[in-house]
Amino acid sequence: MALTAASKKLITALALAAALILGIAVGPSASAVAAVSDISGHWAESAISTLVKMGVVQGYPDGTFRPEGLVNRAEFAKIVARTFGYAPTVDTRFRDMDGHWAEPFVSALDASEVVTGYPDGTFRPAQNVSRAEMAAILARVAQLGKVGEADATAWNPSFRDVDSTHWAYRYVEVARRLDIIPLHFGLVFEPDRPATRAETAHMVNALAEAQFARGTVSSVSKTTETIGIKNAAGTDQVVQVDPDTVIYRNGVVSDLESVRSKDSVYAVGTSYGAARFVLAEGQVTREDITRKVSAITKGVVTPEQVDAISRGKWDEARKGMSPALAARLVEMGLTDDEAQALLGQDWEALPELGQTRLAQALSEEIGVSSELIEAVMRRDWKAARSYAELEAAQILLSRFLDM
Repeated sequence: MALTAASKKLITALALAAALILGIAVGPSASAVAAVSDISGHWAESAISTLVKMGVVQGYPDGTFRPEGLVNRAEFAKIVARTFGYAPTVDTRFRDMDGHWAEPFVSALDASEVVTGYPDGTFRPAQNVSRAEMAAILARVAQLGKVGEADATAWNPSFRDVDSTHWAYRYVEVARRLDIIPLHFGLVFEPDRPATRAETAHMVNALAEAQFARGTVSSVSKTTETIGIKNAAGTDQVVQVDPDTVIYRNGVVSDLESVRSKDSVYAVGTSYGAARFVLAEGQVTREDITRKVSAITKGVVTPEQVDAISRGKWDEARKGMSPALAARLVEMGLTDDEAQALLGQDWEALPELGQTRLAQALSEEIGVSSELIEAVMRRDWKAARSYAELEAAQILLSRFLDM
């Protein structure tokens, strides 16, 4: 992924220059930075040295860095804001940050939706930042905070103690795919464990060295598995796609063939050039719609089956779908016999009680009234039409209100 190493250096330089012009302290000058004495041979020595030289972090008066020390949320906000060039502001919404020394940094990250705070309206600056919180914040810095909202549960967990039920699961998986998590974590992430100064330096520096590309798709090659991008400066860049690259188009997991010329695209890769995320936006296609519908059913119905249904090919769509649907119906509360009767459209074999329970289950699952579903089962199309018109009006109204 030969992307933006030079561009990133330019952006960083411009951000630092802007900070100096605005009179913002960005840390000691290179001549003022003293080498810290206790990181020689440490696994995070390179990352710590880099951030110290940048003036993002510094040692203690005794010349030590104390790599195993902990980092609180205020300190982490300052490190992130300085490293990635977030301009400090003084308009915080957190009730415990007014007048705090870190308010400008926290406000800057809050304005960019990088930090979220707690439900009680606090930021809790003195609380140690956890590994999970660090992963979430850095994923948002990389503008990948929305990745995995609909499909992360389909990913294989990288760590034994962070599965799809954990609030930070997708953030941790994004961080893992960007290769910014320290190797010594192994198969256990310990999400609630406070992050050390060394771990913080490593992850922040690794993301700072990641490669980014943004622009318009100029070419897509299935043969070479590449995407050509023309950025805002008119420079051509090439993104190499491999089996580990996650591709989204219009917010739905897609593949290389789905990316279209003239799509707007944002790509993020590791520091060594491997593309890990490609986010494309463009004209909505039939494939986008079928993938979206499949995602809504959590993969029970494949995009190919959705496409067959849209063309009225019910028999074609049913192939291979019945076992998965039957299992899903049983999960929703039906018996095995009821599920099979439903899939075979054998309404006579479906007892009245089963029909009622099925209607209630489907109502909860898809959000329409049980009366409408029972009317369809009875083939009472007049009643179904009345219920459907009401349902459609309610759904459309709610969708517009949510826009």
